[in-house]
Amino acid sequence: GGQDGKVKLWNTQSGFCFVTFADHQGPVNAVTFTPQASGVLSASQDGSVRAYDLLRYRNFRTFAAPHAGVQFTSVAVDGGGEIVIAGGMGSEYAV
Repeated sequence: GGQDGKVKLWNTQSGFCFVTFADHQGPVNAVTFTPQASGVLSASQDGSVRAYDLLRYRNFRTFAAPHAGVQFTSVAVDGGGEIVIAGGMGSEYAV
């Protein structure tokens, strides 16, 4: 993820960037693969966490902060790939 709001994936053998996701409206602070490596999650300062499908190369789920002004700075997923957690900063929080 980058300051431009894009998530890019590269092939380590060729060095070629094979997909760019440009759905975030703010800098991307954290990315992680799903346990099965069939997806990527990204957390952004725009207050969203996005899930990308690495088979179809598309954003298939967007989780939004419950309050305006929250900026996500970290993201993780459980071993089964079913529960996502994101940490952030802002004036409001939710549990």
